[in-house]
Amino acid sequence: MARDGIVPSTLNGVKAADPGMPTIESPPALSFENVSKTFLVSGDIPLAALRHVSFRIPQGRKVAIIGRSGSGKSTLLHLSAGIEWPTEGAIRLMGRDLAGLGDRERTLLRRETVGLVFQFFNLLSHLSVRDNVLLPAWIASDLGPAAASRAEELLARVGLAGRLDDPIRKLSGGEMQRVAICRALLRRPKLLLADEPTGSLDDENGRVVMEQLLSLSSQEKTTLVYVTHSPELAALADETWTLHSGLLELTGGRH
Repeated sequence: MARDGIVPSTLNGVKAADPGMPTIESPPALSFENVSKTFLVSGDIPLAALRHVSFRIPQGRKVAIIGRSGSGKSTLLHLSAGIEWPTEGAIRLMGRDLAGLGDRERTLLRRETVGLVFQFFNLLSHLSVRDNVLLPAWIASDLGPAAASRAEELLARVGLAGRLDDPIRKLSGGEMQRVAICRALLRRPKLLLADEPTGSLDDENGRVVMEQLLSLSSQEKTTLVYVTHSPELAALADETWTLHSGLLELTGGRH
């Protein structure tokens, strides 16, 4: 059990090819050091969303975060992606301190390193399935045969190979979320952040989508951090963390 919001974790060590050489540790995919986030409500009343949170997530790890509504889960994800700033503390993404980056550098790091999956899909209804997945390549001015091939490959892996040219409106909720996951993985992010990825789905579809998300992240060697209200879906991760009143605790793990 963690104390004072500190979650214990161990860095993945990657040994050099020569057995006689010292172990080389790769940087964690994501780390928080004594991070707090306070919002002002009703003008000047402080509300602590996170309080002195510290953790390190090794590359390739899968972490589930559970907690009640308003416990700070989405805030933690937004801070992790550099979308919001902490009131205090340091956040590092693949070893890079976000506070030391300018707006453009932070945007580029997020574009090249982070994939985002949302509860309500955030797909564009006027675009086809394929074109929705290709959106990150368009934004990065990297649209070409390689990106198109990658999009088709990802869609095939989630069972949507025959739906490439379909408009989004013809898809079910579960199929839409699979498209959103493919979009998030298109540019091979090192870190995948998923905010209630099954929150808009029924239990059966939610379980299928979550299993596909975990499987794809393993195949892609992508670190996955996802927020969920479901203890059953949280149990599929390597570790389960609980947020309560802005404090983070390690509450479960499979290995």
